[in-house]
Amino acid sequence: MQFFYIDFMNGDRKERNVGFLRVERSGICVGLRGVPLQCGNRCSVYAVGETGEKWYLGEVAIQNGYGMEKLSWEDIEGFEKCVRVEIPFHGYRKGLCVLRECTGTASKQTESDSQNAQAAENKEENRTIYSINYANSDLPEKLPQDKWEQLTDTYPQVHIFPEAQSLLIKPKDLVVLTQRYHSLISNSFVLHSYYNYRQLLLFRFEGKQLADSRLQAANSDGANVEYYLGVAGVYYEREKRIAQMFGFEGFDIGEARMRGEEKREIYEGCFGYYMKQVEI
Repeated sequence: MQFFYIDFMNGDRKERNVGFLRVERSGICVGLRGVPLQCGNRCSVYAVGETGEKWYLGEVAIQNGYGMEKLSWEDIEGFEKCVRVEIPFHGYRKGLCVLRECTGTASKQTESDSQNAQAAENKEENRTIYSINYANSDLPEKLPQDKWEQLTDTYPQVHIFPEAQSLLIKPKDLVVLTQRYHSLISNSFVLHSYYNYRQLLLFRFEGKQLADSRLQAANSDGANVEYYLGVAGVYYEREKRIAQMFGFEGFDIGEARMRGEEKREIYEGCFGYYMKQVEI
């Protein structure tokens, strides 16, 4: 099982995250949030091949901008050639989820997407280099007053938990944490999750949002702001015990949050985040 984010594209410009896509043995699970009202109450989902051919997978019912649906691909011949999933919205806007790089002769659109992805990767690498240099060399005598604000200018922001800000980082970017947490860079649990799901999140909870969150640490000293490292994973009792062995205190369900549900009961097999309180 693999997990991917769905980008909201306005033409060639990525504006925000609009949901997630989970690849399973017999199909995909698509979760959408913040779908524009102009799209109505249903969104079509298409698989796209290396040369631009498309396969219709089905529809996701939308209510108040949210929707989730499991779509099967077992009856679709040639789906193994799929490189991305597209969800048309309105005008030039669409949801885009890149599953893998093209290996054959691509269409002009696919080439353009590849070039854009490469440019984004180069930009992200430059940002990562900057963050590492900032943490390890040529430090100014006095750090900026708001380090989190600096991090938001450096790393992509995603919107997963309504009560928290969150940044998308890589294991090597954990150098932005205080020294005592640098060992997480080589933490086996962190690395295993990252190479399975290709995501690692740094959360900031503040004020009332912290008080309302189930993630607040039992030994909290009453600080106004707390930070958590979120490691993507599927909830199972065995996995939970392994996470605890590596220092992760709890689990928060991600699928219910994507649907905007107030009731977020954890169940076996649900997708979410193993959480560890950290400092920056």
